[in-house]
Amino acid sequence: MTKSAAYKKERQKILDDEERMRTGKGFQFSAKETDVNKIFMDFKEKELTRGYRHEDQNTAALHFFKAKSMIEKGDVFPFLKLMPKGALLHMHDVASVSSKWIINNLTYMPGMLRCRTPAKLNILTFRKMKEKHDCKFYYKVSDEREDDWFYSTNDDDLEKSINLRTAYPEMVYPTIGDVWNRFQGIFSTMDDVFAYLPAFRRYIWQMLTELYLDNVMYAEIRSSLKQLYDEKGKTYPKEFTAREYIDINKKFVKKYPDFLGVKIIFCGHRRSFEKIRKSIQEFKQLHKDFPDFIIGFDIVGQEDPGKTLYSVLDYLEDLPKTAKLFFHGGETNWSGGTRETNLLDAILLKTTRIGHGYALAKHPILLEKVINNTIALEVSPISNQVLNLVWDLRNHPAAIYLSQNIPMSITSDDPGFWGAKGLSYDFYYAIMSLAPNNAGLRLLKALVWHSIDYSILTSGEKQRGLDILDRRWNNFLTEAIKKWGKKKPNKNKQYGEDLN
Repeated sequence: MTKSAAYKKERQKILDDEERMRTGKGFQFSAKETDVNKIFMDFKEKELTRGYRHEDQNTAALHFFKAKSMIEKGDVFPFLKLMPKGALLHMHDVASVSSKWIINNLTYMPGMLRCRTPAKLNILTFRKMKEKHDCKFYYKVSDEREDDWFYSTNDDDLEKSINLRTAYPEMVYPTIGDVWNRFQGIFSTMDDVFAYLPAFRRYIWQMLTELYLDNVMYAEIRSSLKQLYDEKGKTYPKEFTAREYIDINKKFVKKYPDFLGVKIIFCGHRRSFEKIRKSIQEFKQLHKDFPDFIIGFDIVGQEDPGKTLYSVLDYLEDLPKTAKLFFHGGETNWSGGTRETNLLDAILLKTTRIGHGYALAKHPILLEKVINNTIALEVSPISNQVLNLVWDLRNHPAAIYLSQNIPMSITSDDPGFWGAKGLSYDFYYAIMSLAPNNAGLRLLKALVWHSIDYSILTSGEKQRGLDILDRRWNNFLTEAIKKWGKKKPNKNKQYGEDLN
């Protein structure tokens, strides 16, 4: 064997070994899947080629706010929308529904008021008793529309108050603190709308609808189960909110039987010890009353300034043994600080999954424990980008996780706050940015099936879900071949040039 041949053999062995480590390599392909993969890879390669030649059109590297319209015009995105997504394992209900739907529907409900706090924060509410907010003046949204010659202008302004979108995110949100202040302000703007009983019922139904239309079949939703209030100002306990959730969920599943519904991960907020302590007490009772629906507990909010898991260990010991834990951890750029120890304590506390896990790549021992204990990471690419952890998603640490087949699912976090309805946009970045250039349908299928595996569905529910997923996947393959298999993609559709 010549030296050149030995070199080539060793080189190929390394390439093959790396390939075998990647997520999805254990999934076998049918002949139909092979055909659909060829279709998808043609789409993917053309979009990547375009991005390589024209950096201003490189959607895999661009900020979502700059790339969204280009993503929608390409061929990869409609393919992903058609594809079954399995389960969505990390999304916050108050931030789940598209802002445009909220403006076009909820803000036209009778009785909505708007006020502006001294901190220049818009508050939308239906409450008759307005002392809750630090506002001097309240205005009827309907009256403001009548005074405005152009409804669209008024609606556009309202939508800006519940959406982070901007043409120049690098200028509007130059630091993590800037974007998080704005982000948390949107929750304040929306809280009273979400808690208004008639609006809540419509909102949750729309949340389920947007998931179903994006081919998501099940979701585990983060929620604090806010106390609801009605037209007369009467407020209801959180037990009532849970029952409303269950009722809406049952009605939706009855109408769409191939949708498995949702379950709730109850959340406390890390901004104060008292809030965490109170949320644990609330969760204990709610979990006791609805053990099959309110399945677990999490602590949410920005990690850097918030209370750490270690600082509330005494409170967490009071959680019932039947509760599953789903802790946020490592949603930070810092390394070696006290906040980052949330990853360590989440693992020691036997968390079921880790929300984000962005900083985990910096901790090899913790990473090994995640792998050995099959603790799945809930990876939200767009959220991590919009909230200023990473700009170019090709540099996201989840690329490392995929290269080593580390347990993970693709999630959307707060899609309504940045116009990423459903889960398809996050899947776009997962396959176009986080994944290697040559990764295709096999990786996508693995992520979809893993989402069911890492869910908290019972064994019976999982089996039913997998049966439905098998059927829907096969229908998807047939539809993809019917739609794209007999014709070549229009290379000039979007950009007016031949990239070959």
